[in-house]
Amino acid sequence: MGAICLPEHTNKLQDLVDDALRKGADVAVRGKLFIGDLGNDVVGQFYPPTVILNVNHTMKIMQEEIFGPIIAIMKFNTDDEVVHLANDSKFGLGSAVFSADPKRANKIASRIHCGFAAINDFATTYMCQSLPFGGVKESGFGRFGGVEGLRACCLVKAVAEDRIKYIKTVIPKPLQYPVADNAFEFQKALVEVLYNISLIDRIKALGNLIKIFTAPESSTDLKKE
Repeated sequence: MGAICLPEHTNKLQDLVDDALRKGADVAVRGKLFIGDLGNDVVGQFYPPTVILNVNHTMKIMQEEIFGPIIAIMKFNTDDEVVHLANDSKFGLGSAVFSADPKRANKIASRIHCGFAAINDFATTYMCQSLPFGGVKESGFGRFGGVEGLRACCLVKAVAEDRIKYIKTVIPKPLQYPVADNAFEFQKALVEVLYNISLIDRIKALGNLIKIFTAPESSTDLKKE
């Protein structure tokens, strides 16, 4: 095991473990903590590999990023429960799902809200630079690597134009200024035609649109100050 880079982080790791123990967790495996002089003016700070059992989400170790050689283990009975436990976090960088049944593992991984997942392995997605890397929630936004990473370095420009000659895109007359008296009814009917989940209601709305288009033009008088 390598050393922890910063003394402050070594203290944080110890604080996370101490908080969990105070709240009922148990240490299953732990080596010896070493912080001291290694000789030749080199100071080492080695946090031992640690396995903690019986943790829950009231403990800081389940709510803060560990970034150290500590594994906190939670028991579960069903796949739904383990997905709920995994998603009950403000972080969402990556996940690793282990199972003798790859289909089951993939199904669970697809339900975990995170940026990437490894099946029966750990963090291998980062090694494959053709894949996008990034997280969700408080683990960040955006991606690097893969096509998505290249797009993040590009200037995306949207361009709209009429594709068919002599057929121009125009604002419907009821919505042109001065706005017609039936503009609201027109907009309402248009939304119903496009988005109503009921086919019957969409047909009725289409009839209203036709009535509006065939009705005599009328516009709201503009008052001059």
